[in-house]
Amino acid sequence: MNLLAGEPAHGALRRAAVHALYVAQETAARVPAYARFLRLAGYEPACLRTLDDFRRLPLTDQASYLTRYPLEERCRAGALAHPHTVALGAGGAATPLLWPRFPEQDRALLHACGALLQEHASFRQRWTLLLVVVPVGTWVSGLPLAELAPRLFAEQEVRGAAVTPGLSVEDTLHHVGQLGRHYDQVVLAGAPATLTEVLEAGARSGLDWSALHAGLLLLGEDATETQRERLLARIGRGPDQLQGLCGLYSSLEAGGLVGHETVLCRLVRRLCARDPALARALFGNARLPLLVQYDPFRHFLEVHEGTLVLTTRGGMPLVRYHTRERGGLLDFDELLARCRAHGHDLLAALGRRGLGPATVRPLPFVYTYGRADAVSVRGALVSAEQVRAILQRPALHAALSGRCHLQADTEPDGRTVLRVAVELRPGVAPREELRRLYHYTLLRELRRRNPEFGGVYTAATGRVALDLLLVPHDHASRAPTSTAVAAPAA
Repeated sequence: MNLLAGEPAHGALRRAAVHALYVAQETAARVPAYARFLRLAGYEPACLRTLDDFRRLPLTDQASYLTRYPLEERCRAGALAHPHTVALGAGGAATPLLWPRFPEQDRALLHACGALLQEHASFRQRWTLLLVVVPVGTWVSGLPLAELAPRLFAEQEVRGAAVTPGLSVEDTLHHVGQLGRHYDQVVLAGAPATLTEVLEAGARSGLDWSALHAGLLLLGEDATETQRERLLARIGRGPDQLQGLCGLYSSLEAGGLVGHETVLCRLVRRLCARDPALARALFGNARLPLLVQYDPFRHFLEVHEGTLVLTTRGGMPLVRYHTRERGGLLDFDELLARCRAHGHDLLAALGRRGLGPATVRPLPFVYTYGRADAVSVRGALVSAEQVRAILQRPALHAALSGRCHLQADTEPDGRTVLRVAVELRPGVAPREELRRLYHYTLLRELRRRNPEFGGVYTAATGRVALDLLLVPHDHASRAPTSTAVAAPAA
């Protein structure tokens, strides 16, 4: 669906497109870096008047915009005087970038988090213990949610409490064991692998997650249907209930939450898992993506060559920013119609589960398979650019072509393995001593340069591993082997 090629099917999407045009006009007028970017691209900012003009705007990205201009010049009025906090995040860059956060972003994110918790867990009616099991520090993956979680209860007059134990399984279980029985429900927010460890360790210690009415929020990365079924089984839920687990789509560049799974999204996933033809009709292939609904006024999305493009206001506005997230968009009516064409009446199916019209939100859908240039390791983003920058060190690059392939897998035993295949130069043979050198250096530098990965690696205590493979020239696209090498101490 291209919202800018003719009249959109839904009036709200047309209004969202007009709002995105306004954001672009304001950014061109008030953000020095963007005005310079446009002029260098041969585009006169004063000519930005219509949706067709917006559609012709050049894409921005890490290399052409974020790393080219100073941080203050990417903020409105070219000033850093007004952010109330500054976070750190890689976002695919070779070195971590600073991301200022402004009060208006937190207000919007607070409202969005409250809405999803109400929809997912009825937290306005139930006393809720919310545990945010993510890296807590200055990095983006943990800072906003760790700060906002207590405010959900303090500012919205909701009964409950928030706890931010970080990635410590022991601390998480201590809080649940001491506090859980005093609340109507316990909600755990974290990466799928981390939540799996918490649930398994809790069960071994005697916690009855079903009796605690536990619910799960998946952060940082998606889980397969098989992984979801296992997580739900551990909290005493069935996947066809469409309750108990909610996937979130968040973006570093968007400043946090973009959208979340509704019961409609979860129903579509369940149907696609059984009907690959439906999955291909919706997503172009049988592989299931993360599917969420989102507010196009907060985050205006487009599709460019199979990847998502973002326009958002924020304190550091981004206009037609190329996220490199592989995915697409579906209009609400379009999704319902495609499902009907394959024999699935979504609204009737929800009704049979006791979920009436009040549970349906007529918002557009975005689906994503993750970034094309990076992988998520328990919520920590590791990019190919970052790996290449590390391997370009003088002592290492002589044997390498500069090409690499990344993959992150969850093993049956629960370990997370970052697999990296790096290509050798012509005539260089893969040798074990060379592989060990690259393995040691890459792990050490990733932990040092990528604080999110470093925090996840340390907290996982041996359950995150790096598998590095040297491949002959012209074979960098070959997937790494499945044999993980125990990571040396750094």
